[in-house]
Amino acid sequence: MVLVAVVAIVVSACGSGPSQTQPARAKAAIGRAYATLFDFANHSVKAKTALIQDGSALRTALREALSSSLAKEAAGAKVSAVHLLSKSGCDDAALPSPCAEVTYNLLSPSHKPLFASPSSGYGVLVHDRWLVAKSTICGLLGLFWSASGRHGEPPGCGA
Repeated sequence: MVLVAVVAIVVSACGSGPSQTQPARAKAAIGRAYATLFDFANHSVKAKTALIQDGSALRTALREALSSSLAKEAAGAKVSAVHLLSKSGCDDAALPSPCAEVTYNLLSPSHKPLFASPSSGYGVLVHDRWLVAKSTICGLLGLFWSASGRHGEPPGCGA
């Protein structure tokens, strides 16, 4: 009887896995994180850094980007695809596991895509929450940094 109970517990624990790694739940959570992070009408640096892997390191760069005139162009993001990666896929992308490859469009204030082609980025599961990968936001902050005539990497994006 005890053996049956132990087997039932082990099977249920192994079979279900974390609910956040189920594709539909991951896509929904990542979609919310991307939409909120890239809604630049909301200038809350604190709220945005909470949605980024190691977001506190990017506070200064994010504050500068949000105060620029370029920030008025983005009013969110729409995630069109989320592909959960294997541990080796996460390792190849230099991300912690679990992680996901994300296809998304940055949206204009009229909710139309800002670019002709969707962008690619990543999401990472940290403490049971899907966050926008630091590498994704640093790539975009790097474009802002360059468009502002600065050299090097934005604060918090370096090694």
